[in-house]
Amino acid sequence: MKRFLFASGLWIEAVLMVALLTIIVHRTLPDNAGELIWALGVMAVLAGATAFLAPMAVLQRLTLQGALLSGACLFILPFFWLVGTSFKYNREIFVQPPHWLPALPGDVVRSPYLVKRHTRLRPPRHVNKVRWRAIAPALERTLWLRARPLLNQTELNLIGLRPAREVIGPMLVNRLQQFEPVRFWNQPTSAIQHKAVAAITAGQVRAAWERAYRGIELSGITVTDTRYHDDAVKPADIDWSVSPPAKLVRGQPDLVAYNFARGHEFTIQARFRLPKSVRHLLGITIPIHEDRSWQYVRVSLLVGAERYVSKNMMFLGNRRWQSLIFHLHDRDSANETNMGIFPLYRSGPVEVNALPLPGTIQLRLQVTKISPLAAAFYKFTDSYRQAWYADRHWLDYLINSVMVVILCVIFQVISCSMAGYAFARLEWPLRDKIFALLLATMMLPGTVTMIPVFLIFKHLGWYNTLLPLWIPSVFGSAFFIFLLRQFMRNIPRELEEAALMDGCGWFGIYWRIIMPLMKPALAAIAIFTFMGVWNDFMTPLIYLSSPDRYTLPLGMYEFSSAHGGQFGMMMAAATMMTLPVVAVFFVAQRYFIQGITLTGMKG
Repeated sequence: MKRFLFASGLWIEAVLMVALLTIIVHRTLPDNAGELIWALGVMAVLAGATAFLAPMAVLQRLTLQGALLSGACLFILPFFWLVGTSFKYNREIFVQPPHWLPALPGDVVRSPYLVKRHTRLRPPRHVNKVRWRAIAPALERTLWLRARPLLNQTELNLIGLRPAREVIGPMLVNRLQQFEPVRFWNQPTSAIQHKAVAAITAGQVRAAWERAYRGIELSGITVTDTRYHDDAVKPADIDWSVSPPAKLVRGQPDLVAYNFARGHEFTIQARFRLPKSVRHLLGITIPIHEDRSWQYVRVSLLVGAERYVSKNMMFLGNRRWQSLIFHLHDRDSANETNMGIFPLYRSGPVEVNALPLPGTIQLRLQVTKISPLAAAFYKFTDSYRQAWYADRHWLDYLINSVMVVILCVIFQVISCSMAGYAFARLEWPLRDKIFALLLATMMLPGTVTMIPVFLIFKHLGWYNTLLPLWIPSVFGSAFFIFLLRQFMRNIPRELEEAALMDGCGWFGIYWRIIMPLMKPALAAIAIFTFMGVWNDFMTPLIYLSSPDRYTLPLGMYEFSSAHGGQFGMMMAAATMMTLPVVAVFFVAQRYFIQGITLTGMKG
């Protein structure tokens, strides 16, 4: 009977682990009932064989470790989703079934190009695989012939007919599978082809092309003056040019095609005359369609005899139109780094032979190929960079939180240990009654004392300062004092008596004997205090009103109010706030467990 129970436990653990792994890798469980039953049967056989062949001691340990591992995977799943979401594009987040693993950027050598995703052909339900292998090639060829005249011929010629057919044909077949009923696929092959041509519209063809197409396109330029007035530069006044291994294809809009097999760097350059004087120039805006290749971009701007460069890291990481906004930092009265605005910093005078014509400026985008590993790193950290640039107070939030945490931990450890020592080891009048009164304060909810304490701190002039966040820790915590008192009571008194005989005073005993022996309990208190203060939201919300004094939890609240719809940035900010707590716990978990269990001295 025992082995049967162990076999059942092993089977449940195996099913749980395999199901989690399958969902993470393949996004969903098998929808074929036969495959699912076969997998469950195989795991049941393996679990039964292990339970009846392994020694009982090994079996008990294996079952226990499997249960712990399964529970750990279930509990870590939300944190895994949090970190994984911070690595994703917004388009990866809002899909069903969900993508658990973030997509890796491809090694893009040529652009424009088509993404070869969603091109795997699977037979529809209730369609024989042998028949599907006969239908699919003919249907794919028919739909490609239907789609080819409807595509942008310039883009199609740059990409090539064969690569385009390998992507667009399967995408259109998959679209038919999503919307056509089962009876559609039970018809003769000729009838399926005829009805498929009628079912696929021009809009669906263009939608499939837009979904797979990646390329760099350029549109007009807008100039902003120091009064924040925008003037569009006439397209005829813009002289676009590119250097090898890229070429410029004129059109509406202009298209940049490159092939890094012939070089690892090229420059996109624009010369144009300003509608107003150069002295009034504040910035320029460039609409650009990026190709999501994650190539590195350096930006420079020649204004008169001065050169301006961008110090922000820029990549071709988007796949749709967006506006790149550049402001001259020394002419921007705000002098703030805002989300979507890249400051350009003066880097020195321009060489005489490189000076633009009077009244004109020259913009250069230098594109450099990066390795696939670097592209993956920059893609995974893109939400973190955007979140950092979106709020200029992040450094203030971090400094304030670190300072409050350090002060609270130091004062909490010192004050609670001293109070606990007094209650545990010293004899003084009414000691036990005062200790009972101290424990009674633990039954008083914090919401009851919230308003009186706020009025006291406001009367002291501490409102909108960090003092109310750490001053209460100077007076200790009833729970921590109780914890340390119980810990000290387990320390043998013979150590104190020996120290007294050697001439050591009560404070010397506390500092030289008691404190070193209380390291596990003090570490537990430090961890509890760190976690409580680091994640405290209510106290800063009550006492702080200036953003430069906010701590991280309150800063996260402000950030979510402004950017709540951008989930990648939200998850990145939440991850940055969570990681210190996780790191501290794992580093000090041994002391944490020892302090909670109150093991005291050994021996």
